[in-house]
Amino acid sequence: MSRQLFVTPVRRMHLIAPFGPGSVLLTRNRVSAIVCAPATWLRSLPSRPPGSVPILDELTITDRHLQAATAVARFVMPWPASDNPSRDTDWLVPAARFPLTEACSNPQCQRLVRRDPADANEGRCDACASSSARRARWPTFQTALVLACPAGHLDDVDWAAWLHDQNGPACSQHDVRYRVSGAADRPLLMCNSCNRRVPFDPDIDFPCTGARPWLPHAGAEPCTGRARPIERTSRTSYYPEQLSSLTIPVAGADNPALLHALTDNATLRTLQQLARTPEIIRSITVVATRLGIRTDAQEVTRHLDALQQDQVTGPSRAEELTALLSVDHPRRATGALPDLIVEPQDINMYRNSSFGRLLSAVSLVPRLRETRILAGFSRIEPLPVDPETGYAQLWGKPHPAAFAQQSDDDWLPGYQVFGEGLLCVLDPSAVGAWVAGAGRDARLVSAAGPALGLNEPAQPLPWLLAHTLAHLVMRAAAPHAGYPLPALRERIFAVDNRTAFLVYTAAGDAHGTLGGLVELGQPQRLREIFDAAVAAVAWCATDPVCIEDALGPRGRGSTPGACHHCLLVPETSCEAFNRGLDRAALIGHSTMRGFLG
Repeated sequence: MSRQLFVTPVRRMHLIAPFGPGSVLLTRNRVSAIVCAPATWLRSLPSRPPGSVPILDELTITDRHLQAATAVARFVMPWPASDNPSRDTDWLVPAARFPLTEACSNPQCQRLVRRDPADANEGRCDACASSSARRARWPTFQTALVLACPAGHLDDVDWAAWLHDQNGPACSQHDVRYRVSGAADRPLLMCNSCNRRVPFDPDIDFPCTGARPWLPHAGAEPCTGRARPIERTSRTSYYPEQLSSLTIPVAGADNPALLHALTDNATLRTLQQLARTPEIIRSITVVATRLGIRTDAQEVTRHLDALQQDQVTGPSRAEELTALLSVDHPRRATGALPDLIVEPQDINMYRNSSFGRLLSAVSLVPRLRETRILAGFSRIEPLPVDPETGYAQLWGKPHPAAFAQQSDDDWLPGYQVFGEGLLCVLDPSAVGAWVAGAGRDARLVSAAGPALGLNEPAQPLPWLLAHTLAHLVMRAAAPHAGYPLPALRERIFAVDNRTAFLVYTAAGDAHGTLGGLVELGQPQRLREIFDAAVAAVAWCATDPVCIEDALGPRGRGSTPGACHHCLLVPETSCEAFNRGLDRAALIGHSTMRGFLG
């Protein structure tokens, strides 16, 4: 089988999530493989002639807020596939076969074999091959389970050790057979040497080995955690730690094209590190002009001053919400398109719907720019990952205190896209009245728990309310907006006693998207969407099971009143992996009144 069959196309943004480094995906030839770390990406890049722009610089994107949060110098977009398939072999993102333990498909053999991680071809069993065999060298298949640790480690299950360590005295020879039973997570294990026959127990855990198969040239690291058996491609095998930021225009910088060049272009970034002399200003102006930007030395100086005075902190939902409600980011008749266009609406135009009466502001966002990066990952359950730990996960080494000049490890994977959105701000008095009652409800307090684990802490109950409403509006708007539901995303704001949600799409190109969400934001159409959403939330096809109180030993934890029929959306659309949702927050239950009455 040729190596080309192992090449599997993946969308560029999907290499941030859900197929970022450390994730397991299924390739075209039905082999599961783990996406390797960014350090291995560099080895697949073609060389360039001396004096040309390095490929990493060409693919570099910057976001001052995310750079401050992660302490890296830049972010790099995954490179695109070319129109020439032969050239793509120089631009591969490497992936390694995982798990490496496979079982023979011959019913009379079923032995476990170990594979080479770099072998792309279908496995064959040597043990059952014989001249009299009906089929010499039967194909092997990968075992269904792997061991995952919440800290991100991943390893093969040591089937032979489990069979013998858990079930009696040691065996001199581990000749283990693996038979698939009715349940994929409970295969029957048999030893030909000692004749033990025991079904595997997936409910036990193992000491974590600290294995990092996405780092092919790095060994295991010490880990005191416990690893659990999970299916290799299950949802719980990979929770990417994504950080995102909406670009907020820098005060005093009115030429977006020049601002982007000053922050993104490698040559201009280098010139800015030198003393600001008239010669340097002229050089920056010349480079910007060669990039097709109409500017002069005076404008360059003004933009450099604006960048220098801009207070750079990590991403702030409070700042973003203020910008999304501001009248300072209108459309422009001429010049380059800005990164953010906001059109605040007259709230009185939306009062005629039952939901509209609970809003204090609505803003249409015809254009926004989002930067999204991968800052680490966890397994088993989504856990926050600090920047130092995330960098070590992705690069296999500690985060340096400072990066050297011309360093090729000063980045994290990321991408930038333009989109559009619709912002709804909830009336503070209505939210306050609802929170006063919801704070005494154990079910809602439990459902709001995921808010405490966000990168930027939010007020739990207001966050639960806005999050549930965002899912409701996304599901109601998708059939009319011209986008499929997976193309929509949410951004929840529950800060500074302000509660809001932004439903947006960021799947377009540099020219933006098609305008469907903004069109839906017009008063008459949005009232129709609101009314449809309120009608949909009142009853679910799985009621009363969906809405019933799910607290207790068999409860659904952070999603007590939500299911795929009413509130859940694709996980790429949700900030919290479909946790922190409850229809009871909107329609109430036996002991509490809902936000919608």
